[in-house]
Amino acid sequence: MTPEMLTPSPLSCNSYNSTEAPMKLAEYGRLVQDMVDYAKGIADKAERQRYAEAIVSIMLGLNPKMKDVPDYRHKVWDHLAFIADYELDIDYPYEITRRSAEHVPPSKLSYPKGPIRFRHYGRLLEQSLAELKEMPEGPERDRLTRLIGNRMKRNLADWKGDGIQDSKVAHDIAYYTEGRVEPDFLSPGKELMHIGENRFRTRKNKGLI
Repeated sequence: MTPEMLTPSPLSCNSYNSTEAPMKLAEYGRLVQDMVDYAKGIADKAERQRYAEAIVSIMLGLNPKMKDVPDYRHKVWDHLAFIADYELDIDYPYEITRRSAEHVPPSKLSYPKGPIRFRHYGRLLEQSLAELKEMPEGPERDRLTRLIGNRMKRNLADWKGDGIQDSKVAHDIAYYTEGRVEPDFLSPGKELMHIGENRFRTRKNKGLI
């Protein structure tokens, strides 16, 4: 992990899905939308290109059965460009066709199968962590680690309640990546987002215990 300050996640500690901007393509989830929004702000084009390719790998992983469908990869790159409002300056491997929201057919995603290690994190986060595990060290991996870490902390808070420690998130990231990524969320300036007290965000109030 590089010593440079990690860029804060675009996720606000006080935001909720009802107050966040609508997703361009909901079938890919909020995390993909956040990652695309972040990619648009990466100054270095080579780094931006690598980050975009990692996002596409995650999008493809959401529906692995479709990888052999003709033109499916082309469609996913089209979806990436659309999610980015055609403002993501990268070298696309296909010619991108501009289209309006009402003309984007929803992808038919088959129901994902296979076990999830921790259900409170969900399949999309596990897929993102699998991609993170294979990334080389550097600022790009550090930024993605922080983005994933913030989402994991939010998921933990929604499932378990307040008082989630950054060390727990760091431990789980190291577990998922088999020790290849061991984030430091405890040093000054590297902490994850703060999640304020919410008396409704507890397992007891949700009727789970």
